[in-house]
Amino acid sequence: MAGGGITKIRGITLSPDAEVYMPAEDTLLMIDALSELPSSLEGLNCLDVGTGTGILAIYMAKLGCYTVAADISIRAAHLARINSEMNGTYVEAVQGDLMSYFRDSSFHIITFNPPYIPEEIDSNIELSVAWAGGSNLGRELIDRFLEQLPRLLKEGGVSFLLNSSLNNPELTLRKIEELGMHGSIIKRLKLPFHELIVWKISRGRTGHL
Repeated sequence: MAGGGITKIRGITLSPDAEVYMPAEDTLLMIDALSELPSSLEGLNCLDVGTGTGILAIYMAKLGCYTVAADISIRAAHLARINSEMNGTYVEAVQGDLMSYFRDSSFHIITFNPPYIPEEIDSNIELSVAWAGGSNLGRELIDRFLEQLPRLLKEGGVSFLLNSSLNNPELTLRKIEELGMHGSIIKRLKLPFHELIVWKISRGRTGHL
């Protein structure tokens, strides 16, 4: 499955898989957001949802966080485990649909770089699950993630969520506030046809990370 074409991105070595989304501008923007975390995450629990190659999970594991990487694709979960080992880190890679299988208040930090393009999954293109976010403004998985977030995020914990301007980010802020959380945009990147943003979401205004 993996192997060949080994590459290094932001100091992280990755083995690719043709059926797993490779890091792109959205991934790099998420890494930029995570660079604002403390230099040590020892003693904390982290979760990367929709992990793909595992690059965000590996980044957090390098900071000392006990990190879980989840993906609906078994190929992606396996690849994340391989890439973690190549970088000398431990990441617990699991197959799962978003966050429904985890215990309440499990994580201090949760990241999600979701499929956000407003289109339906193409059954003829397996990799389309990595970018197709549904016809409703590309928000299908974004909204499901937000609904599950208060249950899993520890008090004082934070989440980093990528959106596109195609997703109507105002709806994201409204949802965050309706769920009793606080959100702010911490990173932006203008692309030719849309803008990428990263939300930092805290459970209560006491987020300490």
